[in-house]
Amino acid sequence: MDFLKNIDFQAIFEQNKTIFIVMALVIAGTFVFNGFRMKKLAASNRDFLRDHPNAAKVYLAVKAFITSGAVTVISVDGAAPRLFMEAGKSGLYALPGSRTVEVQYTYNRPGVIHRNVTTTYGPVKKELRLESGKSYLLGFDRDAEHFTFEEYAG
Repeated sequence: MDFLKNIDFQAIFEQNKTIFIVMALVIAGTFVFNGFRMKKLAASNRDFLRDHPNAAKVYLAVKAFITSGAVTVISVDGAAPRLFMEAGKSGLYALPGSRTVEVQYTYNRPGVIHRNVTTTYGPVKKELRLESGKSYLLGFDRDAEHFTFEEYAG
């Protein structure tokens, strides 16, 4: 760590002050934009739940470590999904009954020749039967290469 003693950070900052200021503004702007977006999404979901208190929650399976995989819902009954974020988990609200969702799964792993290898399954249409006020988990079984759907205890 002795090499850090020889670096003149003040001189580096003075020479690149404009770049550092622009970077700080972009980062701050990103946080502000995301904050407003999340607040707007939460208000929209509150309105939806007020109008439809019997809506079901469908959590989307996401796995991230060295390899990662995520289920993405493209549409519910042909319309854009009503997404939510809750305690680090994402999902969507849907009305009870039989719903047709268009869904896809994307899997990333480190490659040998390429940096990352991405495999996408779908999009496919899947019929979901939802009951009032219940929570579900929509996932993907990579071994069987099909989507899974089960009741979720939370």
